[in-house]
Amino acid sequence: MSVPEELAAGISKPTKSKETSVSKLEVKENPILFQAIGTLKGKPEQDEEGHFFIRLGEKCYKLFIAGYKYQAWLKQISSNHDQTLFLRVYPKFLMIPRKEPQIYFQVAAWEEQNSWGEEPGMFKFKGVWQFVPQIRTPVISVYRNENAHDPKGKFKASHLPVLMRREDEATPFRFNPKISKDKMPPRWFIQGIFKFIPSRNCWGWDKDLEVPTQKIPRYKRPIKLINDENQYTKGNTKLDIKADKIKNLN
Repeated sequence: MSVPEELAAGISKPTKSKETSVSKLEVKENPILFQAIGTLKGKPEQDEEGHFFIRLGEKCYKLFIAGYKYQAWLKQISSNHDQTLFLRVYPKFLMIPRKEPQIYFQVAAWEEQNSWGEEPGMFKFKGVWQFVPQIRTPVISVYRNENAHDPKGKFKASHLPVLMRREDEATPFRFNPKISKDKMPPRWFIQGIFKFIPSRNCWGWDKDLEVPTQKIPRYKRPIKLINDENQYTKGNTKLDIKADKIKNLN
């Protein structure tokens, strides 16, 4: 898995993000939606390579600012470089094979005062509680909503590690290829408030916003893009194998 361009460059192409935008009509018809958003408080800093980050606890976390907001962000930082800001952010969890996972934050908005009514460090998660192969800690998987737009066509999901012990019947889903689909345990959709824990590099469950449900909202399935050359090569390989089998039969 390659490192996302936003982490390498700190900005993206100047296209507006529609990651969490949902029309009022859709909210009314389908109130259950995937979402991951929260508030942070701190002094944004810039490293020698020009990347922005924020200190939380004893750790530093990279900040990603979308291209169309980048100039306004630079103006804010240059004119008030030592000012504490409240940041409205989308949390991201990057899993790279054979490396430690990385948490970073996409900045959606910033203010000098907390205008979002949420305590800094608190996040609203709405997603599927499950295990993923890359880490041992269960995650809340936040998929892209059905109306989402992605210029790259990948519709990547965010898998956010959470610590949560519940007394109800909801449990994190674990896929088992040896079990038939009709005998698989149910998947639970969790809607709650989670507190970011920098010392653990994860989030801890604080409270539910709604009762857990097995009703999973529709979403865009992540797409792993394969270039045409690889597809062509794989296709030719299959044809070669079939040709060899025919020769052996003759």
